[in-house]
Amino acid sequence: MLLSPSFSSVYDQVDVYIDESGDLGFSERSSGHFIVVSVTTDQPRMLSRIVRKAYRRYGLKGEDLAEFKFNRSGESVRRLFLEGIARTNSIVDWYGIRKSSLPIGLRSEKDEVWQLVAAKTVSDLVSRVHAKRLHIVIDRRSLKASVRGALTRRLEREVSLCYAGYFPPAVRVTHLDSQHCDGLKVADHVAGAVFQCVERGDDHYLELIRNNVIHGGLFR
Repeated sequence: MLLSPSFSSVYDQVDVYIDESGDLGFSERSSGHFIVVSVTTDQPRMLSRIVRKAYRRYGLKGEDLAEFKFNRSGESVRRLFLEGIARTNSIVDWYGIRKSSLPIGLRSEKDEVWQLVAAKTVSDLVSRVHAKRLHIVIDRRSLKASVRGALTRRLEREVSLCYAGYFPPAVRVTHLDSQHCDGLKVADHVAGAVFQCVERGDDHYLELIRNNVIHGGLFR
């Protein structure tokens, strides 16, 4: 059963896991798109069960856990994660950019572009889902506290401005290493599925979680 996007449903707390796929470079080897996804649930333990199932099936431990990255995984691991997500109450929201459409002056501002796409993803999500508390968990991509702090403030502001209910939720933003967060491992596979569709026109992964997606699109 999907976590309902109905405005009449108010959850005590939802956890939002945010990850990206693609890169923000402009070399010949760079991707054509950059994608940010959010995976939201009021039952995060359901996401942990997916990861534990993968541990048991493939016997991974220690440093091998990095193999759960979408880009490093084979077809069977990808399907295990995505089919597992499809059986949860998770909802998926995503935004992306076609990098060739970025203004020249913005192309060197990688942190700003990341914040822009992440903020758009979160603003769309909170216009659809109501909760008293919102815990946003982000893959810790930057070691600079100033960059993480700027992103935290940006997302808090988006929630306050774009929440569709009467009272915006209490917001907590956490930056974690994905190796230590099951929700981020799951979000990585969702981001990979979206990226395959947008970048390569291969939608067979995204089709596995089609019923979980409440919104997705590129900036125009």
